[in-house]
Amino acid sequence: MNRPTRRTVLGAALTAAATAGLPRTASATAGTSTAAALSVASWQQRWAPSAATDGLAAFETIEDDRADSHPAGHPHIRVENDTYRWTMHTVDRDSATDRQRHEVTGMRSPAGGGFLEWRSGQTWRTTYAMYIPSALKATTSFTHIMQMKQPGNGTSPIVVQSLRRVSGAQTIELQLPISGLLVGRTSLDPLHDRWVDVDFRITVGDGSTGSVRWILRSAGATVVDIERTGVDTFLADRVRPKWGIYRSLGDTSGSLQDCYLLTTAMRGYQLVSGTTGVYRADEARISRGTVDTDHTGHSGAGFVNLENTVGSYAEWTIQAGAASTASLELRHANGTATARPMDVTVNGTRIAAGHPFPPTANWDTWATTVLPVSLKAGANTVRLTSTTADGGPNLDRIAVR
Repeated sequence: MNRPTRRTVLGAALTAAATAGLPRTASATAGTSTAAALSVASWQQRWAPSAATDGLAAFETIEDDRADSHPAGHPHIRVENDTYRWTMHTVDRDSATDRQRHEVTGMRSPAGGGFLEWRSGQTWRTTYAMYIPSALKATTSFTHIMQMKQPGNGTSPIVVQSLRRVSGAQTIELQLPISGLLVGRTSLDPLHDRWVDVDFRITVGDGSTGSVRWILRSAGATVVDIERTGVDTFLADRVRPKWGIYRSLGDTSGSLQDCYLLTTAMRGYQLVSGTTGVYRADEARISRGTVDTDHTGHSGAGFVNLENTVGSYAEWTIQAGAASTASLELRHANGTATARPMDVTVNGTRIAAGHPFPPTANWDTWATTVLPVSLKAGANTVRLTSTTADGGPNLDRIAVR
């Protein structure tokens, strides 16, 4: 099918921008200036299935042994307690007999309801925890455990998260096949036989208008955090996520075994503009710290626990629709008897030097500090940096209002 050219897309965007900028009244052209209303983009949860309650109705389609190659192994995709499990046997075959496939596709919200459709120009995020046993090995050919594709048979994958042997070493990687780009790669061995948190974000865009960010965390520590912009993440229609095991039988390393894959806490978010933005710990870029859960009262998947050292930091990115002023809220816990000061910078400019984050009753009690902030149109970075050897407080979230 014909795809819109970049010129067409850019022309439409410029027309919309120009129209949005036209003055509504004569007074707007007479030199009267007013502060732009706050418009910031933040993640809004769209999908949060419980495996135990929603089962496989959380997904758009189920591709369980499509060729009916191994009836004795059914079901290959099932629920165990509150996890999803994909079981692969060496005798399983897909309809193309040179490969194996057990996958689920898409997101239904609510379970059994309509599909969440990832369209061009939109930004989406999926997070989940996965367990890769040592029996699920990297191979010399493809072994995909997550894909992003256009729905329909025979379409090329847009994004693949894969287990691949590189010079004999087992790795996990993210590639953009239609762009011919390796986003990133890291060793698989330290991630075997443990729960690993996945955070994948995609701006769906044709040509050079797309972007991806791939984050892996193990035991709260960031293993990979890589972003690529100016990439092609769209073919036609829409993008649909897939999870499971899809692997080639062409492996030459002897790595194909009976195996399984587990996922839990699967979530889907869309980046949406509004007059308030909330940004939680698991959305931050963290230097010398972890996302932990061993204290109560945090608002998201955990809280930032920085190392007790000068220079450890957490950083968030806020997309603003226009230059504007706002209140910046910083939620922290400090179970010590003394303040934990931090420098607060916005776009590299320090707006609070050694800002004290005073003690709270304990590490389970949270308090909020508010600072004035000026945002520019586009991406804004907010960084909180420890200024003493004690490090910073625990950080739950920031918000702009």
